[in-house]
Order: sequence, then structure tokens, then C-alpha cells
Amino acid sequence: MAAKTKSKPKSKKASNVERLEGAGVLVSEQFTDEDKKTVEKLSASEVAVLIKMRKKRGPAPEGKHHLRPNFFV
Repeated sequence: MAAKTKSKPKSKKASNVERLEGAGVLVSEQFTDEDKKTVEKLSASEVAVLIKMRKKRGPAPEGKHHLRPNFFV
């Protein structure tokens, strides 16, 4: 008799936009669909660097999303 294996439910991998927004790096509402497509082209290591930089700089001021630099250029 074959042993039953439990299959793990596949968890959806967070998109780059979701990861960056969750880390406070960007506000997706301010991005066009084209901008979001560009963000999705970033590598995992590029996203990790942006998140690390946001942590080092601290949180952006609340209510001033229009003044928030979404990316460090």
C-alpha cells in the first residue's frame, strides 16, 4: 500500500511591488501600470537592497507620500 503524502498548499510569492510597499519603500497607488511592470523586472537582490536602504533611512513621514522618494537615485 502506497503511503499518502500531504501536499503543501502553494503559497503565492509576493510580487516586487507588494514586497516594496510592505517595507515602506513605495506607495503602489502612485505608480502607473507601466511603472509596476518595470518594478517587477527588478531582481530579488535589487529589491532586497531597496528594502535594506529604507530600513537604514527609517520610515518615511506619514501623510507626505507625495514627498516620499520612492527610490534612492
